[in-house]
Amino acid sequence: MFPPSTLFSSNVGLDTRDPLQVMVVLVAGVLLQVYGARLLVGGGAGLARRLGVHPMVIGSTVVAFGLSMPVFFVSLWAAGKGQGDIAAGNVVGSVLVNLGLILGISAVARPLRFRPQLFQADVPIMVASAALAAFLMRNCWIGRFEASLLIITLIVYAIYLWFSAQVETDARVIDEMGKDLPAGGVSKWVEVAQLIGGVVLLIAGARYLVKAAVTGAAMTGISESVLALAFIPLAASAPKLAVMITALMRQEKDLAGGIIIGSCIFNCLGVLGFAAFYHPILAPLVGQFDFGVMLIATLAVLPIMKADEKRRRAIGVALLVGYGLYLAQLLGRIPPGHL
Repeated sequence: MFPPSTLFSSNVGLDTRDPLQVMVVLVAGVLLQVYGARLLVGGGAGLARRLGVHPMVIGSTVVAFGLSMPVFFVSLWAAGKGQGDIAAGNVVGSVLVNLGLILGISAVARPLRFRPQLFQADVPIMVASAALAAFLMRNCWIGRFEASLLIITLIVYAIYLWFSAQVETDARVIDEMGKDLPAGGVSKWVEVAQLIGGVVLLIAGARYLVKAAVTGAAMTGISESVLALAFIPLAASAPKLAVMITALMRQEKDLAGGIIIGSCIFNCLGVLGFAAFYHPILAPLVGQFDFGVMLIATLAVLPIMKADEKRRRAIGVALLVGYGLYLAQLLGRIPPGHL
């Protein structure tokens, strides 16, 4: 039996209990994440273009992984502070935000187009990544050995993407992916500055976001489960949600689908892997039920890939309803040790 969580009694939160100050810090943390991710993705994509990286690789890794950097730094910072529930819950919650909320809204609002490679390889890899993360976290614990397995799997996936992109023969797909990518900077030094500046903003934003979220939750009575699995992942996913809305408005359908799938893979393998390697994670509030819901959400992407527009919207509504039901059960959840 795990001991009761002591998150709210820890020194993770802010020193102040002034609601206005907490709100200001929280908003500042989210804004730093949004602009940090924008700088990181813009600089990284520009440098990748200059190095001759294939547009499909940039879209599936540089952009998708870059937009997950807020989630990455939040989990990394939380793991370093010994807050495993936030570190692991942020991963699970962010995948559910990607699929239940962002993909659900995207499928309902505007029909997405998924390139063949997504269905043939990336989506099954996403499902396998979620299953691997759930298996390694079956005891609510993940150490450095398990973390190394996740990191190695991510490296293998990146290598696979690199070689598979070289054999892409559809010039239309390549051209459209290139048009959807962020514009490069005026020079490589500007892009390097964007990259470094983005990392600095993301680190600061992660710290402020978690501290303000923990303090705000303790003040308002929000449960630790809701904080770790819903509130913080939603706040950390703000940059991705903003980019996805922009992509849909511009009808960048290929990029939108690639961002969602690539981000989920990076969350399961990279975020959880590097956070646990930095500091082993104990997360009693994040159980097999949560990982099971995450796995079901990844499996739901399989039918949406081949569905027509009408069925795709219906699946999108189902994803949104499912995410809402998951949030509802979080509100009534009793933490371990409080029975």
